[in-house]
Amino acid sequence: MNVIAKKYIKLIDAINNIFGYVISIVLAFMAIIIFWQVFARFVMGDSLSWSEELSRFLMIFMIFIGCSIAVREGRMIAVDVIYERISLKTQKVIKILVHLISIVFYIILINFGYNLAESFGNQIAPGTNISMYFIYLSIPIGGILLFANSLANILEEFVGKG
Repeated sequence: MNVIAKKYIKLIDAINNIFGYVISIVLAFMAIIIFWQVFARFVMGDSLSWSEELSRFLMIFMIFIGCSIAVREGRMIAVDVIYERISLKTQKVIKILVHLISIVFYIILINFGYNLAESFGNQIAPGTNISMYFIYLSIPIGGILLFANSLANILEEFVGKG
């Protein structure tokens, strides 16, 4: 069991590493698109109809991916005053409990996000002509990534780091 858990943790960390690079590339691409939009609007007098919409959609995906990485690295916002004053064993129990409660939320997010994507799948974004199904699909994809990272955190509490 320890071997499987450690391999799962390594796999999640490798996926997060790849997604970290993807987020960097997407952020750079968004900066270029937004810069070009401003340049086109104020210098050329004509704006790009699709740039704001595409930037918004990319930002949505980046937020979900970034949140999942933040969950894995323990960088989500938290109040640590009480947590730091309790024993290590109690801290471990609380970490596991928090991740289990979060996993319940992520399952709900996956389910309702997929239903939402199915409901709005027939709509097309006006500027980019992208089906809104793919945009709303960011919710269950984000939920799956959050779920996987929380599970890795729980397993790491049992098998340790490394």
